Amino acid sequence: MMAIVAGLGLAAHAQTEVRPHKTAQQKADILSKKMQSELALSQAQSVKVHDILLKQATSVDSLKAANKTADNKRHNRKAIKAIMETTDKQITGVLNADQVKKYNQLKADKVYKMQKKRAEQAGKVQG
Repeated sequence: MMAIVAGLGLAAHAQTEVRPHKTAQQKADILSKKMQSELALSQAQSVKVHDILLKQATSVDSLKAANKTADNKRHNRKAIKAIMETTDKQITGVLNADQVKKYNQLKADKVYKMQKKRAEQAGKVQG
């Protein structure tokens, strides 16, 4: 789920600023390092989480590359959501109980911040 939120946050930010696309490896590196520090992952957990995130980023990137039309983009959202849910389950399977609690809180915080930002942006457009 954190990956979902991170992906959505990057997509929302990309609408306002053009940045070079990160490779699947770069995405996995960034997210796994962040999770390692925020969740105090062991070395073994860190390796497993990185592998999970790399697989997810590779799958999403290949899906996006193969389907660039408007209809396919709508279909992509469903497929990407399924990939993100699988990733979330795999990650929580690697974590201990305290880490899962912290992970869920981080995801909730990220969703709240994203919703708040969207509401602010909607207010600017309407205002």
